Amino acid sequence: MIPARNEGTRLRQAVQTVRQAGLRDLIVVVNGCQDHTRDVAASLQDGRLTLLHFDEALGVDIPRAVGAAYAYRKGAEHVLFYDGDLIGPHRDELGKLIDSARRFSLDLALTDPYGTAHGLDVAREPLLALRRDLARRLGLEGRLGLSNPAHGPHIVSRALLRHIPLDFLAKPPLVLAYAARAGLHLDALARIPHARLGSAHKGPEHYAKIRETIIGDHLEAFCYLDGRPRSRRLHSRLFDGYDSERRFDLLARFARSLTRT
Repeated sequence: MIPARNEGTRLRQAVQTVRQAGLRDLIVVVNGCQDHTRDVAASLQDGRLTLLHFDEALGVDIPRAVGAAYAYRKGAEHVLFYDGDLIGPHRDELGKLIDSARRFSLDLALTDPYGTAHGLDVAREPLLALRRDLARRLGLEGRLGLSNPAHGPHIVSRALLRHIPLDFLAKPPLVLAYAARAGLHLDALARIPHARLGSAHKGPEHYAKIRETIIGDHLEAFCYLDGRPRSRRLHSRLFDGYDSERRFDLLARFARSLTRT
C-alpha cells in the first residue's frame, strides 16, 4: 500500500517501481491533498489499483493502518508499505524484499537503510540509539541492526495483521515490538541505502518534527514492552512531533465502515 499526500509529481514513479518489483495489486491512500495527487492516482487505476480517498489529512502513518485494514479485509497474505514520495533506483532491492518475505514466510520483513557503515553515528544520534536499543531489547540487534519499520519499505503478514491492534500500525516501532513479543518471524533481508530511497526533501522543520515523532513512537514501544501506560515523555520532555495530528478518529471510522460492509 502507498500513502500519498501532495505527491502528484512523484506518485507515478512510486507506483511504477512497486509494479516493476513484482507487485500488481496496489492500494493508494490519498489524503488531505492540495495538488493533483488524486488525479494521478485515478489515472493509474486499471482494475488492480484501489484508490482510497480522504478529503482530510490523516496524519503521519495513519494511511498505512488504513491500507493494511483494507488489504486484510480483501484477503491479502502480505502487505508492502511503500511511501508515495520514493523515486530512487531501488527496484531490484525492493524485489528482493518482496521475494524474501514470500520465500521465508516472514511476518515482518524489513529494509536495512544503514548497513554497518553508520555504526559510529549511533552514539551521537539519539534516534539511531533508540533504534539500536529497541532491537537490543528484543534480542534482535545482531539480526536487524538499525532496521526498523519507521524507515524504508517493509512487509507485514496476514498473521501479524490478524491480531495486532489497529492503532499500532500507525506507530511503526510498535509494530516491531509487537511482532517480536508475539514470537512472529521477522528479519531484514534487503538493503536500500537511505540515499537510494529517493525520498522528497521537505525542509529542516519537517525533518525535525518527523524525527521527534519517531523518537516518541520508540518511547511508546518501550512502555508497551514494560507493560506501562504508553508515554512520549523522556526526562520531562514530550516528544510529540506530528503525533497530535494523527487522525485516529478517522482510522476508527474507516475500520467500522469495513466491518459494516
